[in-house]
Amino acid sequence: GRLFLTYFTERQLLGTYVLGAIFPGIVYVLAYTFFPLGNALLVGASASIMAILFATVSYAPLMTIRLLLIGYVKLWHIAAVILVLDILQIGLNNTGGHISHLAGAFFGYMFIFLLKRGTDLSKVTNFVFSIFSKNKNKKNYTPFKKVHVNKTQKTNSRINNSANTKDINQKKIDEILDKISRSGYDSLTKEEKDFLFQQK
Repeated sequence: GRLFLTYFTERQLLGTYVLGAIFPGIVYVLAYTFFPLGNALLVGASASIMAILFATVSYAPLMTIRLLLIGYVKLWHIAAVILVLDILQIGLNNTGGHISHLAGAFFGYMFIFLLKRGTDLSKVTNFVFSIFSKNKNKKNYTPFKKVHVNKTQKTNSRINNSANTKDINQKKIDEILDKISRSGYDSLTKEEKDFLFQQK
């Protein structure tokens, strides 16, 4: 995927991945219908991976890749080895899987072949996804609700709150003044002195 994105967009990667699963799936069904493949299962996304690999190889076959314990090799060497292994194993085991791999490789090659001639197959998937996303947006759409705020009520509540605070403060001041008249200023606690100081 990272090698593919060196030359192409994420949209094209997604298109190659999705169509690289659909086309091999169709080939697999046709092969299973017309040839006796036995109990041939088709599981996983390896056909899509083959499509992406061979699309990249078709566009840049001489790209150099560094492999652990082997060193630097051309990308087309890796693709050729994988392709030969699939061809050799097609009648031995996992016949359906190997058929889909070969179909994925063919699709990857055709994707680049058509792209060079001006036909971008990934636009097909974009069109399909845009249809689904439009339907999804319609379902989740909720109309904007206008909320009216009663400014008069808000103002009244502010006035009431400030009046209540003033009444409480005045009551506390009166109590402190009574205490001073009975016992003197020195009898006040630190909190009471601070409170009086803040009311000045």
